[in-house]
Amino acid sequence: MPQRDEAIDRLDAIFSRIGRLSRRRMPDDTLTFGQFAVLRMLFHQGPMAMGAIAENLSISLAGATGIIDRLVNQGVVERTRSREDRRVVWVDLSEEGRERMKRLQDERHQQMRDLLKPLEADELELLLRLLERVAEGAEQENGAAQS
Repeated sequence: MPQRDEAIDRLDAIFSRIGRLSRRRMPDDTLTFGQFAVLRMLFHQGPMAMGAIAENLSISLAGATGIIDRLVNQGVVERTRSREDRRVVWVDLSEEGRERMKRLQDERHQQMRDLLKPLEADELELLLRLLERVAEGAEQENGAAQS
């Protein structure tokens, strides 16, 4: 186990280094992680019910409402009540939100291209396969923990 523990320590240090470098290069934007997660979800999935947002982020409805309130105040999302069921609140990006997310996505993609530049195509493919296995294992663990 000592070798595995050493590998875990190295991996933790590498993730920390990458995180620090990425934060330094982050666009000068005022979004919190939770706000960005909501905008990214809406950008990729389109309008969502407030409850679905909370569920996808694994947070309470009150927590999601707080995030959405701040995004509405920034003018990047809009809320509408369902015509069929007034209790359901739909959230979607405003035009300003769509433009902001497009810009942020472009900047993030450029950062990822720069970060992965040292890798050859086969190395990148191997990295992706390994990280997908890690993510799948984490999802299975999370599913088992919730059961």
